[in-house]
Amino acid sequence: MSSDVLEKRYRMLLRAYPAGYRRERADELIDTLIGDEPTTRRWPSVRQAASLIRGALRVHGGSTAARPTAVLLWQGIHLGAMAVLALGVLIGLDDLVEAFQFGGLSDPATVLRNQGVHEVMVIAALVALVAGRTRTAAVLAVAAAVVPTVISPYLFLNGLPQWWAPVVATPLILVGLRRAADVPPTPRANAVLVTAGILALHLVPAGGFRRVDMGSQVVAAAMVIAAAAAFLWVATADQRLLIAVAPTLLLGTLYQLGNDLSTGELLHRPDALPSLVVAVLMAGGAVVSTRLRQRTRA
Repeated sequence: MSSDVLEKRYRMLLRAYPAGYRRERADELIDTLIGDEPTTRRWPSVRQAASLIRGALRVHGGSTAARPTAVLLWQGIHLGAMAVLALGVLIGLDDLVEAFQFGGLSDPATVLRNQGVHEVMVIAALVALVAGRTRTAAVLAVAAAVVPTVISPYLFLNGLPQWWAPVVATPLILVGLRRAADVPPTPRANAVLVTAGILALHLVPAGGFRRVDMGSQVVAAAMVIAAAAAFLWVATADQRLLIAVAPTLLLGTLYQLGNDLSTGELLHRPDALPSLVVAVLMAGGAVVSTRLRQRTRA
């Protein structure tokens, strides 16, 4: 009876793998994990659970594909475009809420003209990309940079990161149109999950603790370290994240190039440029390591 319970719990962990992979390999994996010897265990070990989850992440990242490097690059670029647009939406919403809260609602029409039109168009581009309408998303991304700027140059003149979002996303979307036929598109649910993870990374405060007491600084620093470690644990398995996170960090860097460090924008951090450099290096390392594994396997 205990072996039946253990097998059921292993199969719950295996649901992290893509459905096609489970159909082909689930029974083989269960046989390997449980073995032929009787067991009284009712739960997988922590080590086995972590290994299964990392294995699922690697499969989602294309490690079992015929051309894993191509999957890594093309899907990583697609995820990067989604993450950039989603981050632009998040920053724009944050700015709109702040404008209405602290602007006294003196002229809501001006706020909507300056930021609302841009926000709606970036959301439309993101929805089209999530829906798999890549060409439509490319057109909407270009329009999201051009049309609101013609209506009101506020975001452009201030070089705000939400204005840069469609500018950075557009070439990524256009590159994605050239995806090879033998490279599968990113599954929609997986793409949304990865994008949510990247957004969560940006919500972790990387600075701004200087004005709080030492105890709070220690707790905050521990949270930042834990979040970064969790992200790296996932990203070193599903290395598409290392490709996808780089363009999101570019938004903060572009903003810093044209502004001082006096405001509190979501992406306006002193670590944006070093983080971008590290992300680009890690993305390059992911491509090189994947190519080396592919040659070894061949």
